[in-house]
Amino acid sequence: MVKAYVVTLLNIPQSVEVATRCIESGKTFNIDVEIFPAVWKDFAEEELKREGLKVKSYDTRYSNPGAVIGNFVSQYRIWKKILELGKPGIVLEHDAVFVAPIPDLTGQGEIISLGKPSYGSFKSQKIPGVYPLYSKSGYVPGAHGYYVTPLGAQRLIEKAKIVGAGPCDLFLGTVIPDEGNTPLEVREIWPWPVEAWDSFTTIQNETGCIAKHNWQKDRKNFKIL
Repeated sequence: MVKAYVVTLLNIPQSVEVATRCIESGKTFNIDVEIFPAVWKDFAEEELKREGLKVKSYDTRYSNPGAVIGNFVSQYRIWKKILELGKPGIVLEHDAVFVAPIPDLTGQGEIISLGKPSYGSFKSQKIPGVYPLYSKSGYVPGAHGYYVTPLGAQRLIEKAKIVGAGPCDLFLGTVIPDEGNTPLEVREIWPWPVEAWDSFTTIQNETGCIAKHNWQKDRKNFKIL
């Protein structure tokens, strides 16, 4: 059984509530999900320095920079744990929900996106399987759920040390070269076994929420924390 880790802001009741929902959804499909403490935005810069990382240049119009970095450091620490344990793992954001079982992904790729796109337009497939990134034309459709092997975790860590921290989905969506400049392809599963059931955000501002499907459905009740 592959272990899953859900990034959870323990100081935010809403985060703990939806992370608990994520854990319960995993039990439905015999997936063991563990709460992984997240870095709150107020302490993000300090924790980034603790990890010896810098900030990558990115467009800050869509989100709170502290929250972006806090989320990155949280996921970075899960990569470190996967590498340390030497076993594949699943990285989840707190609003992720399992809607289907996870097939055996052994040998299917080192980093595999599991999550259904939660914003904008996207494409799908017809035959179940693991493909090159397809739903968002080469981009990872969000960092709310993805599978990582120890090798994948190692490459992500190495890349973070070189290019720095930024939005996790954008960071994940590019190939990761090793010392011999061999690219590591990020892949995507079909059908998606994970969905983002988001009703609030601790990262995006209103500009960043506009393309979100659930923001469009219920804008009056969608909270920006």
